[in-house]
Amino acid sequence: MICIAVGFSLAAGGPRRDDVLSLVLYAAVAMFVWQPLTAAIVVMLVCTLGAVFSGGGGDLLELAITLGLVAATCTWWVIVAHVVLLGILTVGVSIDGSALSSGGVYGIAGIAAIALLIGIAFRLVAAREAALVSERSRAVEDLEALAKEQQERIADELHDGIAHDLTLVLFHARALPKQTDDEARGTSLATIESAAEKALVNIQSLLTLLRDTTSVSSTDDDAEDDSDIVGAARSLGDLLNNAGIPTTVSTPSTPLDAGSPARRALVETATEAVTNILKHAPGSRRASIEVHSRSGTVALVVENVAPSGAGATTGRGGGRGLRRARERLAQHGGELTAGPAADGWLLRATVSAEPRTTS
Repeated sequence: MICIAVGFSLAAGGPRRDDVLSLVLYAAVAMFVWQPLTAAIVVMLVCTLGAVFSGGGGDLLELAITLGLVAATCTWWVIVAHVVLLGILTVGVSIDGSALSSGGVYGIAGIAAIALLIGIAFRLVAAREAALVSERSRAVEDLEALAKEQQERIADELHDGIAHDLTLVLFHARALPKQTDDEARGTSLATIESAAEKALVNIQSLLTLLRDTTSVSSTDDDAEDDSDIVGAARSLGDLLNNAGIPTTVSTPSTPLDAGSPARRALVETATEAVTNILKHAPGSRRASIEVHSRSGTVALVVENVAPSGAGATTGRGGGRGLRRARERLAQHGGELTAGPAADGWLLRATVSAEPRTTS
């Protein structure tokens, strides 16, 4: 359109006022793609100048047609201003002269109404499309979050259950050829059998989790039975003693006040700490597990003394387990610290003594 207007202007011997206004109008129409507000203001200004100076109906027709673009791209106050301006100019031109033929006012009004409806229709379609895109994006994010959560559940099942049991099997299987005492060999064989059975159960649980995600809730409910940190500490102490690591266990004689999920997080943390000792410091000279409650917190302390001449290596390779344990404790207002001690490795975990409530 701009090229055609320039061609007519050159053919007429030079640009006239109407030609300049037409060029500006066409440029403004193109601007609706990038700057709709600026384009609408320029269109209203150009059409007003054309109607005032020429008094022709062509400018009113252009203003009526561009109402569709304004309705599709601009805010409602700009649309109202455009309609009001069109009405004022149409009435003024019809009163001032005979530029509009009989019924011309109705023609301008009809064209403006059609353009307005088309613009509103485009506006509604664009809004609906944007809503669908936003809804689809949220759905994709929800699916990605669900998939990530499922991956974390599977990884936790592998790490906390199966890997722990296989660590026991491997540790005692390696120790069997070196044991000469029948009682020690019997203990190792019993531990291997028990750990292997638990590993099979955990594998079945993992397969169930893969087949049916609704089974997770029932598994979580059953986990309430595994929230006894005092009993778990004693069992883990026996496990280390049976593995040839002299271990002392200190637990309170009264029930703990922490909620069951918080105690379960401590149980998982203690299991991770003991598993790391068996994996990375199997020759530890001694170890200790302490559970106590004071000052509104329940604390777990696991420490091992490395073999003579060996460095503190208990944390090596335990990155995921310690990270997940730290995340679980944080959900219950707790924290975890783990690192080298004077001659071994020290892990300390705490949770709030009172069950946390979510609002």
